[in-house]
Amino acid sequence: MAKLRQNIWFLFALLFAGSCLVLIFFLHQRWQLVVQEHTQQQHTQVQQLVSSVSSLLSVQQVLANLYHDQLVELVQAEQTDISQGTRLLDHLIHNNRFATAYAVSNLDGDLLWASSNRPLAELGNLKDNNPVLFEQAIAHSGLVLGQTYYIPTIDAWTIPVRQRLSQAGQPVAILALGVSLHEELNAFVAPLLLPRKNTVALIREHDGFYQFHAGDDLTASQRYQTPVEQGILQQLQARLERESGISFSQLRQSEETQSLWLQAPEGRVQSVLRFLPDYQLWAVSTLHSKVLLQAFWQGSGRYLLIFALSQLLLFILVQTIAKADRSRRAALMFEATHDQLTALPNRNYIRQQKADLLGQESEGCALLFLDLDNFKTINDSFGHELGDKVLQEVSCRIQQQTQRDATIVRHGGDEFLIFLPRKNESEALTLASTLIHQLSLPYQVDQLSFVLGASVGIAHYPSHARQVDELIRAADVAMYEAKKTKNNVFLYSAQLDAHYQQRFAIERRLRIAMEQGHLFLVYQPQLQSNGQLHGVEALVRWQDPNDGFIPPDQFVPIAEESGQMPVLGQFIMTRAVAEIIAIQQQLQQPFQLSLNISIRQLLHSDFYPQLRQLLETSELRPEQLTLELTESILIEDHDHVCQLLQRFKRLGCKISMDDFGTGYSSLSMLRTLPVDELKIDKSFIDCLLHDETCRNMTASIIAIGQKMQLTTIAEGVEQQPEQALLEQMGCHLYQGYYFAKPMSATQLLDYLQNNAQRRTGSKLNPEQ
Repeated sequence: MAKLRQNIWFLFALLFAGSCLVLIFFLHQRWQLVVQEHTQQQHTQVQQLVSSVSSLLSVQQVLANLYHDQLVELVQAEQTDISQGTRLLDHLIHNNRFATAYAVSNLDGDLLWASSNRPLAELGNLKDNNPVLFEQAIAHSGLVLGQTYYIPTIDAWTIPVRQRLSQAGQPVAILALGVSLHEELNAFVAPLLLPRKNTVALIREHDGFYQFHAGDDLTASQRYQTPVEQGILQQLQARLERESGISFSQLRQSEETQSLWLQAPEGRVQSVLRFLPDYQLWAVSTLHSKVLLQAFWQGSGRYLLIFALSQLLLFILVQTIAKADRSRRAALMFEATHDQLTALPNRNYIRQQKADLLGQESEGCALLFLDLDNFKTINDSFGHELGDKVLQEVSCRIQQQTQRDATIVRHGGDEFLIFLPRKNESEALTLASTLIHQLSLPYQVDQLSFVLGASVGIAHYPSHARQVDELIRAADVAMYEAKKTKNNVFLYSAQLDAHYQQRFAIERRLRIAMEQGHLFLVYQPQLQSNGQLHGVEALVRWQDPNDGFIPPDQFVPIAEESGQMPVLGQFIMTRAVAEIIAIQQQLQQPFQLSLNISIRQLLHSDFYPQLRQLLETSELRPEQLTLELTESILIEDHDHVCQLLQRFKRLGCKISMDDFGTGYSSLSMLRTLPVDELKIDKSFIDCLLHDETCRNMTASIIAIGQKMQLTTIAEGVEQQPEQALLEQMGCHLYQGYYFAKPMSATQLLDYLQNNAQRRTGSKLNPEQ
């Protein structure tokens, strides 16, 4: 059924095939009916022909028997009056309208007398005229028929009939008569014929000549003077024996008619026949196959017309449905392969048109990978509806600057691909510069005016790649490099690819590192101004067995971009909780554990259930866990982020805003977020001692924290003057190399034990 729904023409083929089968069955039944009807008519013809011939010859037999004795007396009389014999024969003719003449001859064939309409001299010697017929008449007691012949004087084809005259069983003379076919036998047979359809005939068995024939356009001389071909007679005998299942001699004695197909010189014919043993004749009715075909088509024409019209209507209906389906499929295909917002081709289009996009290798192809700069700010500041209008304007500007043979693809978000057939690198660079200039012009959307930029990466086929996917990757690598300086264009090179391969290798090996335990955690203490431990921040490290130490700033961003951050974050969270609980139990000293949570990890649907289960199954109290989030969460859906953070707050966890002051934070957003702690970024601490602006900004952050009753913590404190100035500003907590470097769990345990012994007074003195 699914296939029928998918292919309307397959359904039409099934319906057409089924209709043809029904039509063939119907036509077959119709053909059988036509054959049966005509065969039945032929059987009737043959039966009536046999009856007519038998009746005709019976009349001759009866008349001959009535006058037999008188004729014998005249023959045996010693003196015979010829006129007396003639009168007797004339009387016979008068009583027999079928006879053309009567004559009597002795056993030598010499005529004794004849009817007055045929002179003796005209008839000649009967034995000499037809010795075979004469001898047959002497040998048989009944009527014997001769070969049909033509009598010019009466203009008629005549059947010669002979019967012996006998005394006490001994032949004494021969009675001869002729039966006219032109007037007499035709009168019996003509009503039997189907007009212009068939023939009926009497065929002599021993010589194959027609005794009588009617029903076709051939002349009598052509029929009566030409015997039936011996091959047809042999075919007739073989077919009769095969189809009836009995011998030919038994068939000759049977009084039933037989029907069969024969291959005659005029073509294939349907024949019905019966043997007359008394006269050694075959009564035959033949019907040419074309007559049956004509009758068949005359009766079937209207049904064929109805069939043809119905199939034509069905074809038109299916064609209409198919056209509508093609239109619908074309629309669906367009929707599937084109971006709804800009109507440009999309990634699906690239997958389907890979070969066409590259063109001939000898001609080459340039690919521009274009990405808008700062477009996310538009969506975040003015909403996605306005951002969509901007993208439509961007697509229009790109199309205006490219030639018609170029293929522009919206690759996703604010990324566009431009395939330029038969373009070299210099032409591609020129177009890229033009596009950057045009896309950097001010935008006027909904009475708002703003400026965007664009970064473009260029790769060339076949010098840089031989496959579409590889070409896109190469252009993407170049675009990524151009993105570093914004509003720029960069051409792909092998050096860029090496850097990309390095990133890919880190991404691939990172998965293995998590599985094989090459990742471990270090902890950096967070202290109060009096030196008392507040908590530790868990930091992940990677010691590769081949490449050695890989810094976090190399693999953490890659984990974020490749989607591995949720798995990596779960590893850090589980390992840190287990190691910190072990230290707390050994020292009998509770302290805070801070975990860095990426935005992808936070928004992952499994993060909250995993964290809750971890807190329920471990001995770490929720209030001892601080989740450090960067300001990048503020670029996401603000309401959704607030709801998520409220769930963690209800769980008992604390929320820290990491790298505060360097990103997207605003006082209005900060006011609505359930934050407990502000973490001052290291970049402020580094310039704290020699940059007044930096000091003022740091003081402002601490003041904001105080006003909002938030804990402030400074990271990256490496000098005592920095710590002193921060303390003077009112900072609560400190973290940095001045106090302690990140250390393993074992080192942390030793550090905490030693620090507890060395700490004196309320002031922290790390020099002691």
